[in-house]
Amino acid sequence: MIKVALAGQPNCGKSTIFNLISGLKQHIANYPGVTVEKKSGTFSHQGETIEVVDLPGTYSFSSYSLEERVAKEFILNEEPDIIVNVVDASNIKRNLYLTFQLLEIGKPVVVVLNMMDVAARRGMDIDVQKIARMLSCPVVPASGARGEGKEAIVEAIMQAKTTPYNEFKINYEELEPLIKETQALITTDSPQASRRWLAIKALEGDGVILEKLPKATLAIREKCLDFHRQYDKDVESFLATMRYDSADVIYHQSVVEKQQGKKTATDIADGLILNRWLSFPILFLIIFLIYQSSIVYGYKLTDYTWPLLAAFKNFIIGISPEADFTQVPMITDFAIWMVNSANALLNYIPIFLILFALIAILEDVGYMPRMAFILDRIFKKFGLHGQSTLPLVLGGAFVGGCAVPGIMATKGIADERARMATILSVPYMNCLAKVPFYTLLLGAFFEAQMALMMFFISTATLFIALIVAKILTATVLKTRETSPFVMELPPYHLPTFKGVIFRAFERVWMYIKKVGTIVLAVAIVLFAMLELPGLSDEQKVAYEARSDALLTSFYAQAAKTSYGEQLSTRESVSGLLNTYDDYRARRMSASPAQAGNIDADFEAKAPFYMTFIKPPADDAEAKTINRQLRNLSRDRRGILQEMKNDKVESSLLGFIGRSLEPVTQFAGFDWKINVAFLSSFAARESAVATLGSIYENNAADNLRAEEAMAQNSGYTPLHAAAIIIFMLLTPPCIATMIVVKLQTGSYKWMLFAIFFPITLGFLAASLIFTLGTGFGWSGVEAFALFYGTVIALALFMGSLPQKRINWSGGFTKSILNKS
Repeated sequence: MIKVALAGQPNCGKSTIFNLISGLKQHIANYPGVTVEKKSGTFSHQGETIEVVDLPGTYSFSSYSLEERVAKEFILNEEPDIIVNVVDASNIKRNLYLTFQLLEIGKPVVVVLNMMDVAARRGMDIDVQKIARMLSCPVVPASGARGEGKEAIVEAIMQAKTTPYNEFKINYEELEPLIKETQALITTDSPQASRRWLAIKALEGDGVILEKLPKATLAIREKCLDFHRQYDKDVESFLATMRYDSADVIYHQSVVEKQQGKKTATDIADGLILNRWLSFPILFLIIFLIYQSSIVYGYKLTDYTWPLLAAFKNFIIGISPEADFTQVPMITDFAIWMVNSANALLNYIPIFLILFALIAILEDVGYMPRMAFILDRIFKKFGLHGQSTLPLVLGGAFVGGCAVPGIMATKGIADERARMATILSVPYMNCLAKVPFYTLLLGAFFEAQMALMMFFISTATLFIALIVAKILTATVLKTRETSPFVMELPPYHLPTFKGVIFRAFERVWMYIKKVGTIVLAVAIVLFAMLELPGLSDEQKVAYEARSDALLTSFYAQAAKTSYGEQLSTRESVSGLLNTYDDYRARRMSASPAQAGNIDADFEAKAPFYMTFIKPPADDAEAKTINRQLRNLSRDRRGILQEMKNDKVESSLLGFIGRSLEPVTQFAGFDWKINVAFLSSFAARESAVATLGSIYENNAADNLRAEEAMAQNSGYTPLHAAAIIIFMLLTPPCIATMIVVKLQTGSYKWMLFAIFFPITLGFLAASLIFTLGTGFGWSGVEAFALFYGTVIALALFMGSLPQKRINWSGGFTKSILNKS
């Protein structure tokens, strides 16, 4: 097998090249110990199996960001045979910086010049063979978007496997003696990297490499200080300058620009999209369109997918042990609980599919970094940084995200104060796990205003995060240093249908796996906590007496007909009821065309019961039984619901929820919503699963979770608005808090990140609910007032001057003191 590491800068078209050469045989996972996505694919060529691992996109091979560390550790620890470096041919000079670092590692490298079609459109004439000679490695022209270059890339990989490696060196001139001296300090040979590369990385102060050279670290640092004293230059910046100079040489010797000075399509588009007055309206329009497309239209698609989930539920009920009137076997209860938990979340797959596809389009087009550029003007007023955009977007500032990678992505923010403020602001974003919860409440109480409310929710989180960031940077973080924002804007690219669909399905699949693992594991624990200790003996006796009374009444009515003897036992009546409920559930989720098949199916397997479920027109006695049957089914549902409520209310989790009720009642929360919030701290999706199961009426109903909640919860839209506000302000989950601890290195900040938002959320929800109840506000009015208040507060705080410690005069106090 040949193991290939696919490396490249962000927006270089790496994903399209990965899809081009690996095809459909892909595997998605995470790199060990981190949440960075790992995508690998295998394929065969001439009898050889080739595994391609798509490394995270990085601008360099340093250790400043998590992605850079992950990519480097993969090269060092996973022993790839070949590195394929994808380079944006239309932006070749800047991409060569990473190429040099990859070539210096000491492994065979194949350079793929992607987007050759874009370069040609821009009038760039690239001498590919000349670049190959200068880099001493194979260079393959390609266009991933057009599906061009696959055979040449695969062939280059095969040849690189058998061709001896040609060492690549940049002449670092004054630094060369120091590199040789450092090489001598490295006593252990690494099979994965050359000594020269290790020496260069060590001189750059790379933490990952220095950890591998503990005995030489002090000596290397001393040499770096000597170099600085001698040449008045840092080694790191000196190396960077030499690499940029080398890239400039290669570019000018191998590329001829025929349209130099002429405005490109990207320049023209940026004139509009980054226009001072138009950029924000365009940004908000895009956000609104995404929510309209994904939430509103995606929700309508669930009308078609829900019957499939309902059919799955009916299937599980059909193979589970049947209820003996009001005595439902625990295994049946458990099966229904698990199916309801899963269905409540799987119902949102159409929404996520559209959402992820639209995000993939924006990523491929190149709008994401421009959004960072646009928002930097706003962010810096609140003590954040342009580089805060990516963590906030990952956390869900734009659309549903996840706070864990969002917080991890703050590693790349050099500005310490902005980094801390971003870490503590990202948990306020709309993480993906919160989206089903919002959709559930909006579907139940704000169906007509769903898109508008979702727009409010999404943008409100960003304003709240800005307010929190401003407060923190003006108080506890005010003494930390700041730095300017530098970001490269890539040229615009047309997304490929294949790439967008792949990415959308990949992310949906990750969501489904989470439902199938973490959420269902939480559901099992919750089931146990809701089942124990169960009904008391007195309650059991009371419910049994009511059941017997209902059955006795039915027996008496049935005895007046010729069917009395056949319906005189608990078993026969239970069988009739179960068949009736099963039939009703299947008919409710079936189309008119399927109804006939269902009738025929039940006629074949239960002809006697069907006499009463669909009585013949000339059988008056069967019609009498049918009326009694419907009454009995309704009364049984009532008893089952009461039993379920009593069981949940007296359960362990119900006890905790009820104990919080005296406080949470001010926000309109009852014990059931308390239980949902408690369960969601492990994984936010569990809130939907828990509510979906608690408010599910019984096995015979095929109501969606939002329909069951609207009918059975007793909440009003004002309750829903208060619940949404609390969810907006509370932290995503316990995993996020653990990552806060890892990134800040402090339990103090972790506890702050937990309790400050909960307190803030509860106070805000209580205030809105109390005022809303007093003044008779509707849910939309209450939320609109909350939204307006948040915006006004954010605008006021943004107008306050932001004190900057660094980059105003040149030196910090610590440096001045040392001097």
